[in-house]
Amino acid sequence: MPLDDLFEEAGRQLTICNSCRYCAGYCPVWPALELRTALEQRDITHLANLCHDCGDCLSACMYAPPHQFAVDPPAVFAAVREDTYRRYVWPHRAPGPRGTGLAFAAACVVLALLARLFTGRWFTAGPTPGDPYEILPHVPLLIAVGVPSLWAAGVLGRAVLRYWHDIHGPFTDLVRPRVWLTTFTQAVQLRHMTGADAGCERPGRRGFHLVLLYGFGLCVLSTTAAAFAQNVLGAHPPYPWLSVPVISGGIGGVAVLVGGTGLWVRGGGSGFLWALLVLAATGMLTLLLRDTVVFGPLFLLHVAAVVVAFGTAPYSKFVHGIFRMLSIHHDNLER
Repeated sequence: MPLDDLFEEAGRQLTICNSCRYCAGYCPVWPALELRTALEQRDITHLANLCHDCGDCLSACMYAPPHQFAVDPPAVFAAVREDTYRRYVWPHRAPGPRGTGLAFAAACVVLALLARLFTGRWFTAGPTPGDPYEILPHVPLLIAVGVPSLWAAGVLGRAVLRYWHDIHGPFTDLVRPRVWLTTFTQAVQLRHMTGADAGCERPGRRGFHLVLLYGFGLCVLSTTAAAFAQNVLGAHPPYPWLSVPVISGGIGGVAVLVGGTGLWVRGGGSGFLWALLVLAATGMLTLLLRDTVVFGPLFLLHVAAVVVAFGTAPYSKFVHGIFRMLSIHHDNLER
């Protein structure tokens, strides 16, 4: 559907919703809609990203297809969100599973060449079992992971500023700690994915989202703890089994595998989700088999997955979490 037609159709449906207001207590979308009499493109974009796609409004709607009004907010909001991902992230073309696979293969080749260049070995570990720096020294490893991370941070930062400017305006409202506390609490709990009386129309979706989210957070904690241990405490890997990096990374990796697999089965796969699953699987195998001869190849596969996941994050559904949080914050400011 052409973009102008999409927003025209979204405006038509939401005007009917605003006249009905049956769903006012279902989620924040409908009270936010009631604050608006004339819907502009910025309003529709905000409401679409405020929607958590529970589908409860559609199941309760008396004007849903096959009614002649054909009101289907989840479908039209999903289409608007797809436009959001393309419009605010540069470049606009997102890599699909094939592109992600090619990027993963390229990353593996580059990392293998770097390992050969800096250590003189192909994939093989040195005298200290489980030491990643004997596979790839610290500086080239930091560059390999840091470049795609900085690229993703720059792309996402630009998208955040453009999106916030369009749906809200003043950048000063981005610095509102008390409101952000409410926003962050709602976001990490996925509070608005529960629906109303009937609940979310896709059972288990919220649970798998939460498992994946908290698992990813534990993996970030593991990486942060390892960096602190190395750069502040002077403790180098491999770390003991009963240490913060290993425990948090192990639990986080299992959680990412469980949550990611559940979402894949229920909602279909994506390039970013595929990269996360490969990242978690290779990370767990690297940890469990760090004292064996396969540690070197597994470690390079794991780093390649990290590079691809970070580099492709702005072009995947990862950005919907950022836009949704900004819309939640905008909604809380309006309230």
